[in-house]
Amino acid sequence: MNSQIRYLAIVSERPETLANFYSTYFKMRELGRSDHGDIAVTDGFYNISILKQRDGSEETGINHFGVTIDNIGEVEARIKEFAPNTDIRKEEGGLFHGDFRVTDPSGQSLTLSTHQFHTPIVERTFPCIRHLAVCVSNNDDVLDFYVNIFGFRESTTSRRIRSENRVVRWAADGATAMAILPDRTRRDMNERESPRDGLNHFGWLVNNIEPFLNSLPEGCVSQRPSSRPMAEYRGFDPDHNPFDISQDKGYEIDVDRWVHG
Repeated sequence: MNSQIRYLAIVSERPETLANFYSTYFKMRELGRSDHGDIAVTDGFYNISILKQRDGSEETGINHFGVTIDNIGEVEARIKEFAPNTDIRKEEGGLFHGDFRVTDPSGQSLTLSTHQFHTPIVERTFPCIRHLAVCVSNNDDVLDFYVNIFGFRESTTSRRIRSENRVVRWAADGATAMAILPDRTRRDMNERESPRDGLNHFGWLVNNIEPFLNSLPEGCVSQRPSSRPMAEYRGFDPDHNPFDISQDKGYEIDVDRWVHG
């Protein structure tokens, strides 16, 4: 199965503000708007759907992510074999949503698209999204789910960490490095700046990092601890959604395959 993460949903009271931030500083391009105030933007690979909060019913922030699939039949067969208690639900589709919805073993909602999330693949340029992270209580179960259902691979970084008896895991889909981090009860002090469990943050790869950092709003970013394997800086958008920035460290997007700025 050739599945990849290509979608992020962010719930916001002010989608226009977030869309302007990402288009101004990260060169994202607008894909479209809905009558409800939703705005979809892209880096050329990801569909970032900034969804207008409806009547305060949904918590604002990074909400869920999405995976491309070739056909739902293969996913159904794998779920039947490896995760028989997982339900598959239909979604409304279109630019801002996937075609189907499932829930992973941590309770994280995941949308599936047979239409590449309506984002045409173009040559990757900088900045580009190459990382996302979830914080969960059952790291191995979550890794196994994405490996068995969607064909993701456990990266060499993850296997090294596993050999050290640590709980962090990394999955790779050929384009994105997915960190499977501990939940808030097991997180170290350096990670408590972003205490959200579930989908926690995503990460950018840039080139020429110093001019890029200088272009961002003052106070937007801070340096990450040197022990972090794939991030040099942590930033926050106007809604305080966290994101990582990397150039030299880069991201392991497949087994022993790294991308750098």
